[in-house]
Amino acid sequence: MQLATIVGNRRNALVLSVAFSLSLLLFRFIHTGTFQHVYLLWNLFLAWIPCHITLIMQHYGQHRWKLQVWLPVFLAWLVFLPNAPYIITDLYHLPEGAGRVPMWFDLILILSFAWNGLLFGFISIRQMQRMVVIRYPKVLAQPFIATIMLLSGWGVYIGRYLRWNTWDLIVSPLPLLRQTGAMIIFPWQHTHVWGFTICMGLFMHIIYTAKFGTRQ
Repeated sequence: MQLATIVGNRRNALVLSVAFSLSLLLFRFIHTGTFQHVYLLWNLFLAWIPCHITLIMQHYGQHRWKLQVWLPVFLAWLVFLPNAPYIITDLYHLPEGAGRVPMWFDLILILSFAWNGLLFGFISIRQMQRMVVIRYPKVLAQPFIATIMLLSGWGVYIGRYLRWNTWDLIVSPLPLLRQTGAMIIFPWQHTHVWGFTICMGLFMHIIYTAKFGTRQ
């Protein structure tokens, strides 16, 4: 009963947090008469997708899936996961709304969406961590989390600075793989890429550990 109460409270808190963000954005639409920052809705939806994937995996008992079924779903989850922390970088758009509303309002608006994106991402990572522990030795849990955080940081860089989207893996796979492959083959020519990746990955790992601890 106590566990169910805790889960319910967290779900309610997440719903309240998302409702707060949506209310701020709606107020901005009405107050300014523009749809500036409407991209936050799409970005939050993309951040929700990996969380939805892990919920589906849990619902359908993924621990009984054969590897040839589990692995493609896991890869789909991994591809969408960087969309969760990506919203942090939407702070780059902060100066664009100057004059229409106070900058502090846009700051809180974007930060609230970024926070919700991180929550969706961290909840999803936590769920995937538990699923990995069921299928594989527990000793792999922490290396798994560290790797996921770094890959997410890399994905954020690819999305923000190279302007590739998740679906480009299907629409334009060769140019995307060619550009990202060069980063791996010639890392010394892309030190800024790996600097961003490591910093973002560590940042996410610190917040994730603070929220969920190291328990498995």
